[in-house]
Amino acid sequence: MKIRDLLALVFSNLNRMKGRVIMTALGVVIGTAAVIVLVSLGAGLQEQATAGIGGGSALTEIRVQPSYESQVVMEVMAGPQGPSQRSAATQRRLNEESLAEIRALPSVASASPLERLQTSGELEYGRWRGYGQLVGVEPEYLRTLEPTQGTVELRRGQIVIGARVAENFYQPSGESERMALQMTGAVSGEQPRPELYQANLSMHLQRWSKEDNTSAEKTLRLQVVGILAPIGWQHDYTVYAPLREVVGYNSWVSGQHRDPARAGYGEVTVQAVDRRRTLEAEQAITALGFQVHSARQQIEQANTFFRILQAILGSIGAVALLVAAFGIANTMLMAIYERTREIGLMKAIGASNQDVMVVFLAESGVIGLLGGVGGALLGLLLTAAINLVAKSLLLEQMGGSLEDLPESITHTPPWLLIFAILFAILIGVISGAYPASRAAGLSPIKALKYE
Repeated sequence: MKIRDLLALVFSNLNRMKGRVIMTALGVVIGTAAVIVLVSLGAGLQEQATAGIGGGSALTEIRVQPSYESQVVMEVMAGPQGPSQRSAATQRRLNEESLAEIRALPSVASASPLERLQTSGELEYGRWRGYGQLVGVEPEYLRTLEPTQGTVELRRGQIVIGARVAENFYQPSGESERMALQMTGAVSGEQPRPELYQANLSMHLQRWSKEDNTSAEKTLRLQVVGILAPIGWQHDYTVYAPLREVVGYNSWVSGQHRDPARAGYGEVTVQAVDRRRTLEAEQAITALGFQVHSARQQIEQANTFFRILQAILGSIGAVALLVAAFGIANTMLMAIYERTREIGLMKAIGASNQDVMVVFLAESGVIGLLGGVGGALLGLLLTAAINLVAKSLLLEQMGGSLEDLPESITHTPPWLLIFAILFAILIGVISGAYPASRAAGLSPIKALKYE
């Protein structure tokens, strides 16, 4: 039987039981739409989570820290018990020698030490108060970052701030009043932020001496000479200063002079050659005896979690398709009883069992196709409606602020639509397998005599 003749026969048969086909296909429509909506919701959550972790240059960045290892050592003790064992923690230092080893790795483009401020300090700018993690870096590290304003070249007393540091600033005098008005709904819209480019900030550091129970205070004068482009992960809320200055601040806070080049840095930032070699760089650095943390690791963990979530959500939607499969099987079984004499006539004029089986499988497959296409369209409409409702609710929660509002709550990749339609067709064909085999097994003589 030619394909054109087969399709003409299939659509003719389905047209004769139009009402039943529509009702059966609606079950497939609902099941397909459920799969698309639930998986799209999981994919949308995945996009939001991974976008918050970071992208671009953050995916080539690796944070390296010293790795502590426990070793058993022998200790000689006086007394009848003799020598005993105890455990001691050893550490591979991140000194200049270690930096040279890391920089020599073929997958590493650069390695720069970091020095984090070992105390908290509030930032001041006029009537504004704020906070940010002060980190000391070398000039080579800042050159890997892109500023939206100013420069990344630092001199003494200068800083470069992340894209979202200004969001951490507030005015203490009007904060309680603003919060009260916001709770009553009298205040909405985006809250004002200070313009920090070329601003002169103050940071107050405190030191406490345990020996004489006295405290001392030191005020830093910091000029903002650059604001970085949004990167995500840790950069957007970080304040960068020259490495030597932050080392000096920490020495003042601790009351002890420290040379990190010899004693070891607390952290080193490594840039891989490219995104494809980040994993190779992580493995090589781990082999040297250091701990590694990266945005790539976080994204990989998040993707694994959301793949499992999407599989669970897709399975829930597939239950509706399974119910629709029984509807298709029931429709095709009813068609056998209604067309028994027709089947006998087909066999009498030379149709084989395979021809009869193909006809019924094609009919059930077309029902699945119609339901799959309809479900894909309904799924797209539902995901659009979910986005509109979710955005309006989030906008209301944020007090009318468009800041940080995601572009889309759900995400429907093209492969999902194609997969859903093909899966619906497969469900239709599988559901029609038993009715098709029954139709193919009918005796022509008995079928022609059937009333």
